[in-house]
Amino acid sequence: MSIPFDQQQPAAGVAARYFFDPEELRAAAEGAFETFMPVTLHMVDSDEGARHFINAGFKEPTNLQQHNTRESGLSNLPSPTAPHSEDTAATGPALHDLPAPTGDVNGLPSGMPPIRMKGTGSIAARVVEIFEEKVVDEVNNKVWHPLHLWDEDIRARYGYTDSANLTTRLNAYYAAKCGEIDSDALVRMTFTELKKEGRKYYTEKYGVRGGPGYFKACNDLLFR
Repeated sequence: MSIPFDQQQPAAGVAARYFFDPEELRAAAEGAFETFMPVTLHMVDSDEGARHFINAGFKEPTNLQQHNTRESGLSNLPSPTAPHSEDTAATGPALHDLPAPTGDVNGLPSGMPPIRMKGTGSIAARVVEIFEEKVVDEVNNKVWHPLHLWDEDIRARYGYTDSANLTTRLNAYYAAKCGEIDSDALVRMTFTELKKEGRKYYTEKYGVRGGPGYFKACNDLLFR
């Protein structure tokens, strides 16, 4: 059962956690919130409940604040935060125009930010940007270091746990950069097609269980 956020109250002494579906948020954003498309926050008060939502791909919002608009009105809500790079506040540029943070990686999201499926440019170009240049996180309103820097030690250090979606980005990048796909075909491919082709060409080269793994193989393509 879904309960509106401003009606949810955890039991006394219980530290509640909240989860939302990134795909639900993306659908609302792509519709420019032109219709009433609520993004449901699910409250849990147990580790078991939290694991259920994490395993299902749900995310926890950051800096969550509760506002009952039925009582206070929209005029009392805080102003939206400006987009910012991983550790620096922005002063005006749109989120996708911000550069990647500089220096060493000093933080990661807990899960992989969704890929922006609409807008200018091909999906392949966005996959390449994610791996080589920066990871744009519309959910947390941040820009992270590029994926090629997210090695195993970095992921463990900063609590990144979404290995499944990391692999899909690596699959897609491998397809985009392995040289096996015609450039005209590449710009028309969907993300699902890129993932499939990346797995196919990696397996053809290294075998089902062989090779260096997708992360190293993709870095080898980048720095060859």
